[in-house]
Amino acid sequence: MAWSEAPFDILIAEDDETLAAALAEFLREKGHQVDLATHGGEALGLLEKQDYPLIITDLVMPEADGLTVLRAARQRDPATLVVIMTGYASLDSAIGAIREGAYDYLCKPFKLQEIEIAVTNATRLINLRRENQVLLHKLDDLTAKLKEVQDVPGFLGDDNRSGARARTLWSPGPVPLRDYSPEEQAQQHLGDLERLRDLYKENMLTREEYQKLKERLFI
Repeated sequence: MAWSEAPFDILIAEDDETLAAALAEFLREKGHQVDLATHGGEALGLLEKQDYPLIITDLVMPEADGLTVLRAARQRDPATLVVIMTGYASLDSAIGAIREGAYDYLCKPFKLQEIEIAVTNATRLINLRRENQVLLHKLDDLTAKLKEVQDVPGFLGDDNRSGARARTLWSPGPVPLRDYSPEEQAQQHLGDLERLRDLYKENMLTREEYQKLKERLFI
């Protein structure tokens, strides 16, 4: 499975048990782990126990409405994406949901294809964020390791092998000291550069971050 399609945990908060069961079955078939809450209070209880990258919630529910669930989720983790569902759609309710930070807004009744599109788009965004964090952590690790290398007395002048050592530091974990062939170096750099370009195109990296990461790839 490609990284952009990786499954994750989803919370569905819906007091219509038939709709909730249908949504849960549909999303589980896509490989996602789904938890169900039959009302807003239950959803708030689940949110106290764990984070959910994506929440799909009804707007009108007993004990706590969808906006309350949205606020609680984003207070716990501002990166949480929340899709609001409602059978009482209006311009005011849509604007209110968006202002509160809702990722998407669906009017009931809707087709499963609509929820699939919303979840697919959310999945791509969530995994782009994850990829962004991985690359930034790699950059931090690489910067720290390069500093350690530069602090080793005489290393930079040792048979001109510092470049090969520095190139191996981009990969996570222990890496044998060896010279990579030009073909291996090109393949590795092109793969990383392609991921960086995807993140930049999706506005997950600023231009400055993109340039900095790209420069580090070719140290």
